[in-house]
Amino acid sequence: MMIARRLDAKLWVGGLVAAGWLGLVSASVAAQAPDAPAGDKVTVQQLAAQLSSADAETRLRAALTLRKLGGAAAPVAAELIKALRDEDPRVAEQALWTIAFIGSPGLAAVPTLTAMARDVDEPNRVTAAAVLGLMKTSDSEAVAALVEATRSGDAEVRRAAALALGALGAAALPGVTPLARLAGDVNGDVRQAAVTALGRLGGFAAPALPTLRALVAGDDPALRPLAAAAVKRIEGELARPVQAGAVGAQPDAPEARPETAPPPSVPAPKPLDAPPPRPAPERVEPSPASDTSRASTARTGVVILSQDKPRYTPEAAAQNLAGVVVVQVEFRADGRIGEVKLISGLGGGLDQEALRAARSIKFAPAQESGRPVTTTTEIKYRFVRQ
Repeated sequence: MMIARRLDAKLWVGGLVAAGWLGLVSASVAAQAPDAPAGDKVTVQQLAAQLSSADAETRLRAALTLRKLGGAAAPVAAELIKALRDEDPRVAEQALWTIAFIGSPGLAAVPTLTAMARDVDEPNRVTAAAVLGLMKTSDSEAVAALVEATRSGDAEVRRAAALALGALGAAALPGVTPLARLAGDVNGDVRQAAVTALGRLGGFAAPALPTLRALVAGDDPALRPLAAAAVKRIEGELARPVQAGAVGAQPDAPEARPETAPPPSVPAPKPLDAPPPRPAPERVEPSPASDTSRASTARTGVVILSQDKPRYTPEAAAQNLAGVVVVQVEFRADGRIGEVKLISGLGGGLDQEALRAARSIKFAPAQESGRPVTTTTEIKYRFVRQ
């Protein structure tokens, strides 16, 4: 049975790269479950009660039926979470898949899933890692568990962890370097999963660009197109300006334009009294590198990927306020915004709008010697009336 389960897991995870996450939910262990007997339909609560049955086949039928119900099983999330530790791994696996698609009630399972992803003796370790990716968790312990799993001696675990990290967006920043390492894994399937994951992370995977560019020119024919696609997506996101857009629906509504003060190595921005271009946040892009060695010692700045648009408030309009609000922002190495301080303001609610916009920033952290570092940068938000 264990050999068969490992084969099922290998086939399932192998399909992740080609078919994507959602198309694989029906591919795991349906063949292991016995047919349910004909009879009256049972309620979700009755099915949940059957998860505690002394009979393993009854528990399995209940778990499989709940899985087929998808989001309708959300009211019995607590019972499903308990089933994750069922002595029959088939029951636990069905509960895993159900939890992946019941929405926010399933988030309570993240600590258990994290422990399962860390447990080298867990028969559903591969599935637990995959479900963490499907849930798009931002829990730091879960991310750490997936990073640890990239060092597993089991290729299937490494591959599942890579694909899961690729689904987590900014939360996966601690996993970018491990993913770049897996791009050179001894197992070809793991290499493909790692490169695919880096591509899915887009701009957040900017530190891996030197590795990916080397793969584009490498001798692995299976990796070259995947690496090229990943590079294209990452570079595309880094090059795409974040549009602030028009504020409000009125044609004469004012606009707010964020301006990121670059680090000393980047040319200074134009003076504030220069005619402003269309509203768009300035950004500090990673400096290009000609080879991996050069990239490993270079320092790159923060790359702002997106942020909420600051609004011009009615109070500011009543006072006819215009000018620049300066905010100091701590961009942490873990991809999160740290301390945000007002340096100079205008009043009229504009200061609060600038602070709100700064706290909403999604970014790729600055890099030094190939590792994320924490930096503090001033951002200028220009408020004007048109």
